[in-house]
Amino acid sequence: MIPEEMTSGCPMANLNDVSQKVIVYIRGILKKKYGNQPMKKAFHTKTIGLVKATLTVNKDLRPELRVGLFKEEKTFNAWIRFSNASPNITKDKKRGVRGMAIKVLDANDKGQPQDIILTTSPIFGTANANQQLTAIKLALGSWFEKLISGLILLFTGFGGAFRFFRTFIKTPNVLEEVYYSGTPYLFGDKKAIKWHVRPLKTITSTMPRKAARNFLRQRLIQDLKQPKEEISFALFVQFQTNNEKEPIDDATVAWKTPFYKVATITLPRQEIDNEARMEEDKRISFSPGNAIPEHTPLGSINMVRKKVYEQLAKDRLKEQQHNQPDHQNKATEIIQ
Repeated sequence: MIPEEMTSGCPMANLNDVSQKVIVYIRGILKKKYGNQPMKKAFHTKTIGLVKATLTVNKDLRPELRVGLFKEEKTFNAWIRFSNASPNITKDKKRGVRGMAIKVLDANDKGQPQDIILTTSPIFGTANANQQLTAIKLALGSWFEKLISGLILLFTGFGGAFRFFRTFIKTPNVLEEVYYSGTPYLFGDKKAIKWHVRPLKTITSTMPRKAARNFLRQRLIQDLKQPKEEISFALFVQFQTNNEKEPIDDATVAWKTPFYKVATITLPRQEIDNEARMEEDKRISFSPGNAIPEHTPLGSINMVRKKVYEQLAKDRLKEQQHNQPDHQNKATEIIQ
């Protein structure tokens, strides 16, 4: 059970109302955008690569870190989806936010997955659920909606939005970036953490002078096909120590507390540029709600994301099944 002091300040009825409004709005945008074409993700639309990985829990962890996913020295199979966060299929050289969504398979004895959703930004552009719909209209809406939403955020959440836009970067290689969850999660039964990932491979990449439209994907394909060294990341947790300095329900604030390494993520040599992997990418779904009880998402933004991500994933699955021959429908399942 989530401790009361760690839940969002928004009543559940309000969260349900916000979530439903966001779902209805995004559905309308996607229908208008894609029509009868296959529906894509509303955000993180462009996949840079879907990658197989393993997550190995560190040996000799301190007792207070032996929680949930990390209670035993164990290696888990995982999927990682690298993406551009934009709602549009943009050129890889464009400044923005990149995503690293990790799905740890069979994260507990019940076979539940643990999704760890990260981006290159340590914060969100909005503080809590009350600003979510406005922010989504700013990103997806018409020019008029963008104007009105921008003015609203200017007067109600300018500081957070400004700090978020300043985190946009040009990325030479997604395997050489650092990633943050931005929002908090439970760690055990009373502690709150944010996730953080850092690359362990040598940082050598630079931006190409004449960048191809999909150069990040091309580099990822090549790095995984013929790696010059082991490709791995370190997974860290960052604890909340002060309710005011590390708020649960203000995702525009970056926590300043220490990071503790809990696991190593390894990407083996593999081929990702094939039809099977692209089909896998269409079916797989990542959500803050895909979590074991010890790492439940916290804060009102996560509560809305959980409902919205899950419903939109179901929409995509339903569409895929509708467009398949009848004999294939039963074989199609979304990976959660």
